[in-house]
Amino acid sequence: MSVVAERVGIALGSNVGDRQKFLRQALSMIIDKKVLTQIRASSMYETIAVGERAGGKFINAAITGFCALTPRELLAVCMSVESALGRNRAVEGQGGPRSIDLDVLFYGQRQVVEPGLILPHPRMFTRQFVLKPLSEIAGELILPTQKDSVHSLLASLDQTAIECCVGPLQA
Repeated sequence: MSVVAERVGIALGSNVGDRQKFLRQALSMIIDKKVLTQIRASSMYETIAVGERAGGKFINAAITGFCALTPRELLAVCMSVESALGRNRAVEGQGGPRSIDLDVLFYGQRQVVEPGLILPHPRMFTRQFVLKPLSEIAGELILPTQKDSVHSLLASLDQTAIECCVGPLQA
């Protein structure tokens, strides 16, 4: 029995150390693990940190691809990449500075509500630092729980927190 791969999206962010390098390393590790096919990567954007504990400016990007793992297995891969790049969620706490942050944004048209995993990501629709890079590679996408495309959702937000494009995300 073959598993049908579904289109997925992952947000990448870093605000510690060599931020661009962390994003490139994360993408390279995802490629090496062969969990996604037909990967598309956005540009990287420098953005203002959100939240009082967030720390310095972020570099944010997004990738899409097709995945045959379960949503929970994909999340585990993302967490293993974070760990390999020095992220320790237990130490940093919620919303603190981080070397790398990988969030599964969506998994096909699935709606998932499980402990530690909600899809589509519940806060992505109000975060320009997620929607801007995602709009480059999946702007036409309409996700469950939404009536508008990623492009339309982005257009409805104030985008002043996005400071500049710093170049393409490449492994």
